[in-house]
This record gives sequence, structure tokens and C-alpha cells, in this order.
Amino acid sequence: AIRSARALPGLRAALAQEYALVEWFATTQPDLVEGIRAQIVDKDRTPRWVPASLAEVAPGIGAEALAHTPAVPLWS
Repeated sequence: AIRSARALPGLRAALAQEYALVEWFATTQPDLVEGIRAQIVDKDRTPRWVPASLAEVAPGIGAEALAHTPAVPLWS
């Protein structure tokens, strides 16, 4: 995301990209909820990430996240 943001025309576009990424992760990946559970709810600080390692991350997941267009735009 940071590397692709360098090619964007400005801060507004970078923030819109970040918003889209956050929305994609929050709605498609269970790790946000798991991180909150481990840190705030149970306070055990032992998240059980899915996938458990970087090697298990599906190829193309980054491109899928960067291609996401939010249903509700950041700005109208």
C-alpha cells in the first residue's frame, strides 16, 4: 500500500486508498476481530491469525485488496 501510494497524485488519493484497504480488511478478513479479541477483550495477547503465517497467505491477496472499491466513498 505504501509503495502504491507513492504513485498517487496526492494526500486525498492516498487517504482514499487507505480507507478502501481498511474497509476490505474489516469486511473480508477475520484478523481484525481476532486482534481486538486478543488485545482488548480477553487480553491474552495471543491472537490466532488466519492464515497463521505469511507463507500461507494466498497469492494475489494484496492485489485484491488494492483493487477494492468501497460501497460508500470516503468523499462525495
